[in-house]
Amino acid sequence: MYKLLIADDEPLEREGLQLMIERAFPHTFTIFHAEHGRSAIQQVEQHRPHIIFMDMKMPGIQGLEAIAEIRKMDAQAKIVILTAYDYFTYAKEAISFGVSEYVLKPAKKQQMIDLLQKLLQQIAEEQAMREQQLATREKLVQLQALGEMAWTWLFMGKMDECAAHTFTGMEFESGYAIVVELEKADACEREKWEEKMKQCIKQQRRCLCSLLNQRQMAIFIEAKQDEHVISFVQSLLKQLEKVLQQRVKIGIGTIQSGVDGMKRSYKEASIAVRYVSSFSRVMHVDDVPLTDEVEQTTIKTGGSVIEQVEMFLQENYCYDVTLEEVAKYVHLTPYYFSKLFKKETGQTFIDYVTHLRIEKAKQLMRDEGLTVKEACYRVGYKDPNYFSRVFKKVTNMTPTEYRQDVCERA
Repeated sequence: MYKLLIADDEPLEREGLQLMIERAFPHTFTIFHAEHGRSAIQQVEQHRPHIIFMDMKMPGIQGLEAIAEIRKMDAQAKIVILTAYDYFTYAKEAISFGVSEYVLKPAKKQQMIDLLQKLLQQIAEEQAMREQQLATREKLVQLQALGEMAWTWLFMGKMDECAAHTFTGMEFESGYAIVVELEKADACEREKWEEKMKQCIKQQRRCLCSLLNQRQMAIFIEAKQDEHVISFVQSLLKQLEKVLQQRVKIGIGTIQSGVDGMKRSYKEASIAVRYVSSFSRVMHVDDVPLTDEVEQTTIKTGGSVIEQVEMFLQENYCYDVTLEEVAKYVHLTPYYFSKLFKKETGQTFIDYVTHLRIEKAKQLMRDEGLTVKEACYRVGYKDPNYFSRVFKKVTNMTPTEYRQDVCERA
């Protein structure tokens, strides 16, 4: 059933129009009456009619004024002006309010029937279009949810990479993982706090979210250039605690790129959240104390990592390579890399590079006959005096003494 409002100060006009409509369209309309503009506004507010027949000249609030107020409440209703006055100004102003038709009294029966048929067809088409739009939007939301789930599962090592790549547009150039843990959580309230948390974070950043259990959520956040991650997460912590009305703690992984990098960042965040202090409630993986448990969890390929580093340094020892750069090269945090390197090689990173450079310098002076200065510059030192001091510290002789000794033996 459609709802129709007849607004006219003449009772006979209203009743006659209703009789004509009910005969032409039996069991089609529920019809309401309004004897003046204020009543028309009230009826629209209460019943939300699909079609409104509005007389222009009524006591109190006039027809156009009533239409202006009605449009504030309902932009969809089909409004037909009924008037005995053929004023162009009325018609022009009515158009600005989205009036469907302008009918002069007395209206002919067939004219009204044709008009109502046209309006009913428009209403049906608009309803069908709205339903189609809603269905399309619902499918899009479902696809986005599936895509988000696929990528988060991939980053957590729960899904094959090929399967996740069927959902496009979800990768970050660089990003980092955080794991948020609630102090307490009721299983019945899971959906509620999950939605609140997602809304809070997604209002601020492009991210992917996935529930881990009844108390934890993994979040992969797109990194901004020169971002202060800890400051952002501390600010996020305050907002989450305000929204969720309880204490939370957050573990943070390092900024990484690519699927493997995001997997590592997630593992780091998972470890970090377990070491959060009750005071700060935020822990970055770089601040986690390295223990055997942490090593076993985060660094399962120590040997292969060091082999990669040794090959890298063999090719790049002559450049100003920093520990941070090499750690990034093998997707480890500087803290973890430093500890792992010392454990695997028995030397600090700086000592290792220093000894490698000196050995290369000895080789150059011995096998290629380079002078001390030439060997100094070739292995990456810019100051020959400093090179001589380092050389003596490592070999217990100066480069000149070493070169003379090599020449004498030759």
